[in-house]
Amino acid sequence: MGLRFRKSINLGGGFKINLSKSGIGYSWGGKGYRVTKKAKGGFRSTLSIPGTGISYTYDTHKHKSKSHGNGGANHNAQHPSVPVVDNNTYDTQAIENSAATGIVSEGLEEMIASATKSLQYNNWATIGLIASVLLGFGFPLFFLASVGFLVWKIYIKKNGIINLDYTIDSDQQALIDERMKPLLKIATSKKVWRIMETSKVIDTKYSSGANNLIKRVACQAKTVSPFPFVTNSQVVTFKSGTETLMFLPDKFFIIQGTKIGALNYEDLTTTVKGTRFIESDSVPSDAKVVDHTWKYVNKSGGPDKRFSDNKKIPVCLYGKMRIQSNSGVNSVVMFSNIDIE
Repeated sequence: MGLRFRKSINLGGGFKINLSKSGIGYSWGGKGYRVTKKAKGGFRSTLSIPGTGISYTYDTHKHKSKSHGNGGANHNAQHPSVPVVDNNTYDTQAIENSAATGIVSEGLEEMIASATKSLQYNNWATIGLIASVLLGFGFPLFFLASVGFLVWKIYIKKNGIINLDYTIDSDQQALIDERMKPLLKIATSKKVWRIMETSKVIDTKYSSGANNLIKRVACQAKTVSPFPFVTNSQVVTFKSGTETLMFLPDKFFIIQGTKIGALNYEDLTTTVKGTRFIESDSVPSDAKVVDHTWKYVNKSGGPDKRFSDNKKIPVCLYGKMRIQSNSGVNSVVMFSNIDIE
């Protein structure tokens, strides 16, 4: 499988990316200086005097670090959870990623720097456009500045693109499909959420019998890449708030506003399993209802008849994908369609 990295705007040098059976190799730089990350590990730096044929090359060895492989699917049901966190809880744990700037696999730094510049320029253009328009209502001269910011924004959106062009060999296609098909299936779920917080329950009577409570937020799942990336290959993104998780055939991206991180899959652990969830909202049409409980339960698990508003609540079997890395990735995506295979 080969990947050609092409930039439509000069944001810091030329890039080349090569994927082979021996690994992923990157190189960047210009006349007189080029740095290459070798597929088998380590870096090679080349200094030269253009037009003379004189050059100097030196290698640095790969720094070894612990890596993880992708986990397989496991549909074993867990203790049911409900989506509301209240004062009937303890041991609350936040599920969040570290700053994207610290989540970068070796060799991807220059690519991330270029993409970050495009995001920053676009953000500055947006801020300038909004500010100049608002000021223009009091001082019409600022409307001229708003035209300039608008032109700049259009230019960045058109020319600040990071193109990722994949060429996949036939013997690599099966490996790519094995990685991407479950993600594409998750993206087709009627409902996708990010789990942001978990808590243990003090008294399960008031939590519909759940041992754990969670805080979740709706997540937008798409199969197109966000700005500044454009690709001709399969891509899956999960966006919640200002944070986007992006999966490509050979790497994982995390975008936090104008900050970007990227990891090779060898530096990422992904596990998928089933989870029983007490659904207090509407049940998605592709979800499996496997049981029922009540708003208030007694010790035997039945309805507590002392409460007049004790309604029946469905228990759904959802899928849950956990994504982690030693560098600070810590995300949980829950999805309504458990049949991802």
